[in-house]
Amino acid sequence: MNQTTSKTSVSARRTYLLLSRTLFGLMADSPFERITLTDICNASLVPRSTFYRYFEDKYDLLHCCLRGLVDEVGLTEDVICFKNRESIRDFLMVLIRHINENMKQYRKIYGANQDGELMKILQNGLRQILTEKLEEAEEKGYRSKIPHPIFASLLADFYFGIIKCYLEMADQYDTETFIENVCLFSERDFFETEGGR
Repeated sequence: MNQTTSKTSVSARRTYLLLSRTLFGLMADSPFERITLTDICNASLVPRSTFYRYFEDKYDLLHCCLRGLVDEVGLTEDVICFKNRESIRDFLMVLIRHINENMKQYRKIYGANQDGELMKILQNGLRQILTEKLEEAEEKGYRSKIPHPIFASLLADFYFGIIKCYLEMADQYDTETFIENVCLFSERDFFETEGGR
């Protein structure tokens, strides 16, 4: 996001919301790489000059949307560091609830963009956000045995995989079952032994 303007003003929040909704609407119909800044401005009725007051380009807008989503669903240090099952479960509940509320649009976006550059851009953006969050977690006393670039890359793949998996399999599993299985996976609890767990 352009650093010259604060995102906290009412008009800035309104413009951000309008532009992000417009971008999501356009991505439901077209691959991200085909969407132009002119398309975004025309569909949102936001002049280019206003767009540039808040964002550098469509990639900056997309990254801001991704960061907003990460903050909205509560990706905290406890979740990133797999501190406890409840924090992961709570995060997944919020994430899956958000996806369910927007399922139709997210499936359209996924369908229109699964073979394009959007998935890679989102994954790289998530990796960048996770790296920043890992650095913040370290300042709060969490110490990773794994270097941040490796850990952030693996986490980004994990969380991105959860989203893709849910978009593809939500019709096959109820929310609780899906979340329970992701929690088992995160705990590396893959197999049952004879006679129980």
